[in-house]
Amino acid sequence: MSGPGTVMDHRTEFHQGCATLRVTGEIDSDSSPRLTTALAMCLESRPRQVTVSLAGATFCDCSGLNALLSAHYQAARRGVPLRVADVKAPMVARLFTLTGTDRTLGLN
Repeated sequence: MSGPGTVMDHRTEFHQGCATLRVTGEIDSDSSPRLTTALAMCLESRPRQVTVSLAGATFCDCSGLNALLSAHYQAARRGVPLRVADVKAPMVARLFTLTGTDRTLGLN
């Protein structure tokens, strides 16, 4: 799904022991490994909590959802809450709603 202008990008911000991973662009099978790596690096820093902001995400397929769920469960094993926030794209919100993962990932 990635093409010019839609490639996934991310940046991580830390504030008072909490991490926010801001994701932009399309999260698909090409970019989800980068998301997985970014989430793992975020957890390695041992934050008190992790928020994944999808305000700039325009697309997310099942590989992106899998990366988020995997990180959520890894974080839970470490006692770190991980939630997804700021979902703006209707297509992304629909993926979470249809799969029931909106509740799992703290969207409701």
